[in-house]
Amino acid sequence: MTGIQSWLLLEYSDDLVQRLYQHGENPDPYRIFDQTELANCADQSPLLINTAETPALAHAFSEEPSRWPGLQIDSGTSVDNLLRHLRHILFIGFDQQRKGVLRYSNPRTASYFFPATDGALSVWLGPIQRLIWHGGTWRDSAAGQERWQHMENPDAADWQFPAGQNQLHLSEQQTAALQRQQGEKFVYQWWQRHSTLSFDDAWSYLEEGVANGFTSAEALTAYLDLRGDYRGLAAPYELPPGSDRSRLEYLKTRLERSLIDKECQA
Repeated sequence: MTGIQSWLLLEYSDDLVQRLYQHGENPDPYRIFDQTELANCADQSPLLINTAETPALAHAFSEEPSRWPGLQIDSGTSVDNLLRHLRHILFIGFDQQRKGVLRYSNPRTASYFFPATDGALSVWLGPIQRLIWHGGTWRDSAAGQERWQHMENPDAADWQFPAGQNQLHLSEQQTAALQRQQGEKFVYQWWQRHSTLSFDDAWSYLEEGVANGFTSAEALTAYLDLRGDYRGLAAPYELPPGSDRSRLEYLKTRLERSLIDKECQA
């Protein structure tokens, strides 16, 4: 290990390179997708930049993190080793035979994924001693609680690249966290149009809809719309079999009847 260096791993955007050079520095970025299966998409790769050579950028990242989404990486390893590790953890296995790309450089994904690594944190951080980002989960955004987050890796100094370069596989906890990210994103986008309802209530309605067998975005949106329109009323414990449309009509009829009964008793 050499002395600790700080790097920024910035998420791709159409104007990222232009904004980098507006700081009057030569960022000389490394593209994470280079030398990987995503090399054909390297123009859209996250960029790794040494902060010692770009102090103005490092200051902008700390002062305006929303304009520079990404991660700060503190590591004592060489840039070659760091790139090797960052490229290795891009590709993950899950569901035994499926393979995917992990967008860990996205602060939103990082907010779900890294806290869920549990005892395997040193495997995923590898030579990274400290990981820092600003953001949070979709639930955090709904509560206005996005913040600076830090992950420490006490095993970084002892890291060695794994022999054989075996593909990393997601644990059940990590898989569940990434699935929750998708669910909370769906709820957040709906909740923004119905923000007089709490995010927790909206989430519970989504869980109800899924439990009742609704799977498409259209059906789940319709389910949330109904529960939002008739908030505070208990839904039937179970909906009858049939098409999504017929089951939603049944739900609407039952909720309307419950509302009338409630008003009559008032």
